[in-house]
Amino acid sequence: MSAADAPKPRAIAPSLFVVTVFASAALVFMVEPMMAKLVLPVLGGSAAVWNTSLAFFQMTLLAGYVYAHLLQRLASTRVQIVAHLGVMAIAALALPLGVSTHLGDPPPGAPALWLVGTLALSIGAPFAALCATAPLAQAWHARLVGGEGGREPYGLYAASNLGSLLALLAYPVAVEPALSLRHQTQGWSLGYAAFAGVMLVLGAILWRRTPPLRDRAAVKGAARIGWPDRARWIALAAIPSSLMLGVTSYVTTDVGSAPFLWVAPLALYLATFIIAFQSRPLIPRPAALFGQAVALTTACALLHAVTGHFLLGSAVHFASFFLTALVCHQALVARRPAPERLTDFYIYISLG
Repeated sequence: MSAADAPKPRAIAPSLFVVTVFASAALVFMVEPMMAKLVLPVLGGSAAVWNTSLAFFQMTLLAGYVYAHLLQRLASTRVQIVAHLGVMAIAALALPLGVSTHLGDPPPGAPALWLVGTLALSIGAPFAALCATAPLAQAWHARLVGGEGGREPYGLYAASNLGSLLALLAYPVAVEPALSLRHQTQGWSLGYAAFAGVMLVLGAILWRRTPPLRDRAAVKGAARIGWPDRARWIALAAIPSSLMLGVTSYVTTDVGSAPFLWVAPLALYLATFIIAFQSRPLIPRPAALFGQAVALTTACALLHAVTGHFLLGSAVHFASFFLTALVCHQALVARRPAPERLTDFYIYISLG
């Protein structure tokens, strides 16, 4: 086969970017319930344990985004690739997945700090490396593919959230009933190794790219981001997140604590990201705004209704939350910066 007939990196790279961000997000959302189950025998299943775990994973997500942003400051994309592959290799030293015993037994009085430290030693480095993948892959996509044919890197965020959503739904339905916890952790560790192979392939394609990838000059030439823009990003990300907590609290207090009621708000939250970041959204912004107005009006009307209509009330609250979150996330997409500044964008979304 002649050199002219050889497949070009541009022809195969976009699909590989999708696979990369999808797989990383799936691994992230699969490991959270696994780690929760691993620490249950030690600390029990109290709400404080779960809330502390969630806070740890949120802070590690932010750390991963900050790391991806700082990595973009390196002058050469090749240096970025080598650095990230090195970070993933070092993070793999924490595997196979399990609860670290370096901190000993938890103190009986205040186990929160012990839990944070144990989670950091057990999964912190691999989790942060996986969380950094979505913004990193999008930044590299912007350099390799650019905006040709309308292929913006922000569309990869939809694939990332789709991986999160499918993993969230698959764990209680398929993974947990079929596999013991030991096999789950072994499978996840193997999944991390396979994902490192995917990153290696992606890095090789980026490395061979000709003409050379754009360097920091593109970032320096991008429009600067003002603090009003950052404040809007934080607010538009914070509103859906806080509403998710409120709806979850409402339905689990007034309806019950069935697992579906815990999962449903988070699944709807992820679905709004998927729709908002699609190149052709399933629900256009005008339709989302109209639906939100109808749902919120109905929710307000039901505030003074006779109590006892739990299913109707839950459905209306879920619909109001879903459409409000969608409107906020679509507003985020409308205010997204140039691709050269996307790592800044994701840091402030994570803060929100």
